[in-house]
Amino acid sequence: MDDTDRISAKMRKFRPSVTLAMKEAAAARRARGLPVYDFGLGETKGQLHPVIREAGERAFRDGFTMYVDPAGLPELREAVLRWLGLESEYSPDQVVVSTGAKQVLFNILLAVCNPADAVLLDCAPWVSYQPLATAAYAFPVMVLPRSGEACFLKVEPEDLLRNLRMRPHAKLFLLNSPCNPTAQLYGPDEILALQGICVEHRIYFVLDQLYWRLVYDGREYPRPRVDAEARRWLILVDGMSKNFRRTGGLRIGWCVAPADVAAAMANLQSHYTAGPASPTQRAALAALTQMPYPAEMVQEFQALRDLLLHEVASIPGIQAWPIPATFYSFWNIRGLLGRRTPQGKALVSSDDVAAYLAEQGGVITAPGSHFMQEGFLRVSFAVPHGELVEGLQVVRDLASRCFS
Repeated sequence: MDDTDRISAKMRKFRPSVTLAMKEAAAARRARGLPVYDFGLGETKGQLHPVIREAGERAFRDGFTMYVDPAGLPELREAVLRWLGLESEYSPDQVVVSTGAKQVLFNILLAVCNPADAVLLDCAPWVSYQPLATAAYAFPVMVLPRSGEACFLKVEPEDLLRNLRMRPHAKLFLLNSPCNPTAQLYGPDEILALQGICVEHRIYFVLDQLYWRLVYDGREYPRPRVDAEARRWLILVDGMSKNFRRTGGLRIGWCVAPADVAAAMANLQSHYTAGPASPTQRAALAALTQMPYPAEMVQEFQALRDLLLHEVASIPGIQAWPIPATFYSFWNIRGLLGRRTPQGKALVSSDDVAAYLAEQGGVITAPGSHFMQEGFLRVSFAVPHGELVEGLQVVRDLASRCFS
């Protein structure tokens, strides 16, 4: 066997997850005693709610550490439907609890896609969508808008229709709203129009709504159609990691799907993880049933959002997009491209700009190239107020030096 064949061809095409790489870079700088402003990883911080912590602790004390239903605790699946307001439209056997939203997405792709089926993605896809589709032997395709940046990279109905005409073997359209990385939120009419096209063409409309609680300025998260016809082609993805503080490592995600799809996912999951750890499912159950939703977290993020937009407005070479939801800011950094750093390094790409900010100032960001959108940076403002203020000042100083 040739050494190049030791790893599968599909895996050789993968780049490591940029979000986890950013976490490692930040840890390495801290270990060297250097300042770090970690705007790279999208992770809710703060204190884990006592209700969640105590439920996990109680599960261990009670010896609740045995195997449970591979689809998830029945009571947790019921709680998911109440959490999403879908208890009158769905039954618990249409809910599958998995080890995070990533596994949910992989389960979906493996359950419904045949080899070479097209998987249509939003035009700034989250970093793991394409690797997951490739690993499932599907063919990932970005749905690019003809109207360009004016609509902030939103997919419009004519864009989706154009791709469906070109790719009759498309199996699903995966939409992340609110969107990581762009922070864009699709409105009710936009969601219904895209969903209607999927229903009409009999492909799955997979709505990754992981950030649905983090919506600002009094907006409400727009619900998709859940009538009988729409439910046949609707798959909802959600989880703990972004909606509660400090819960990413619990690895709890879930989906609501047509009964046959949910059964296939549970069958698949029974063979390779058998579902999430039982104590963390108890912790998730407590979060959904035993505590009011922490609305102050949304208020804190909105205040940080306002601060960021105010500060970025005075940074040369950078423009921040509107932020109706999530805790991300998508920066157009094309005004910096083509310039040189004080060290003489040419800034040719978003990777170059991210490296400059990290190496010279300890500001960790995610290059837009990892989201298939060159010329941008994704910045997470899920950080303490002081760190955000100081980090943005460092960015301002470093950007200004490229114009002197």
